[in-house]
Amino acid sequence: MDRFLVLLLLALLHLTPFPLQGGTDRSPGAESNSLTVIRGRVVCFDARGRNDAVSCDSNSTFGLLSIDGKRYKFLLTDSSTAMFADSRVRQRDLQITAKLLPGDKLETVTVQSIKQGKLYDIYYFCELCNIRAYAPGPCPCCRNELEFRETPP
Repeated sequence: MDRFLVLLLLALLHLTPFPLQGGTDRSPGAESNSLTVIRGRVVCFDARGRNDAVSCDSNSTFGLLSIDGKRYKFLLTDSSTAMFADSRVRQRDLQITAKLLPGDKLETVTVQSIKQGKLYDIYYFCELCNIRAYAPGPCPCCRNELEFRETPP
């Protein structure tokens, strides 16, 4: 019976969750890799660092202008920023959950629009193939144009 209890306790200890990453990390630079939630509008930074919310070209870098006026840049390797090429997304008030990196750079986790104080998920959808994507363009399956959608989470 005692052996059974010892094995049971060891099994329970093994199953106890331990934080792998997150709020308790006190290593140097941990604060710079924390998740943050920022509200604002997506802008395009040109080569001179000026921003424009509507016109973007191939030389633009996407950024976020927060409601308090702070400017952030998205990583060039962040594939989630493909949706920012759509002017409909750039014209909306957004809530971005992202990893905050040194130099006020962001790596996107989620993008949601804000309408009348409520959050909506933004994505592109193919009704025929039932495929959800996070960039505008043709469906990867049937090649029909993906439909822009905003839905409550």
